[in-house]
Amino acid sequence: MGFFGLFRKRIKRQIRMKRRLLSLGTVLLLAIGGYVGYGVISPDEASDKFALSVFNHRGIDEHPQTPSEITKDAIVTLQRKFVCGSEEEMLGIMTPEQITSLAAANPDWEFTFTEEQSVMFTEHVDDLSESCKLNSYFGLDKLGNLTLYDGPPKEERVVRTFFQLDIEHLESALPATVVKQLREGIRVTDIAEYNSVLSTFSDYAVDETEKVMKQE
Repeated sequence: MGFFGLFRKRIKRQIRMKRRLLSLGTVLLLAIGGYVGYGVISPDEASDKFALSVFNHRGIDEHPQTPSEITKDAIVTLQRKFVCGSEEEMLGIMTPEQITSLAAANPDWEFTFTEEQSVMFTEHVDDLSESCKLNSYFGLDKLGNLTLYDGPPKEERVVRTFFQLDIEHLESALPATVVKQLREGIRVTDIAEYNSVLSTFSDYAVDETEKVMKQE
């Protein structure tokens, strides 16, 4: 073939090799670029994409503000909040139509859609709960506040503190037996007795605390 023939053949082989390497390099660069552009994202981008994904998956009807916005069956609970105490009753799994009907039949109930994807209705009851009727006492705490206790005051299971009493005025105006009874605990079994005790001793409240109570 001769020297020049061999030389030209070697040159062509080197050119073909360079072209292959160049093509392979281009493919690798494109692949890396794609990985950087689409595969690797910053923490902020990841957070945004995750939030968008959750929003698209769950939809706006997952947090209804009213019963009529519910689109799926849900567990329904009724919470009764009494003047003293509270109770909860599981009403079971209801369809959107049943939940809407229940709300319409009880317009005073407060509606809440919980984080657990369930429905909570709250009813405010002007009465004592059954547990309060069984074990409620009015008494004095160590600061002279009229206080509602779960059990005798000496057990110190405070349910609610109302207002501070003017003890000197109280002791001078009421019979000693009444004051003694208050210190030991006045048993209340229904809302009438509860309101009667509050009304009676509010006359002996320190002015500032009585004002606070009336504002609540």
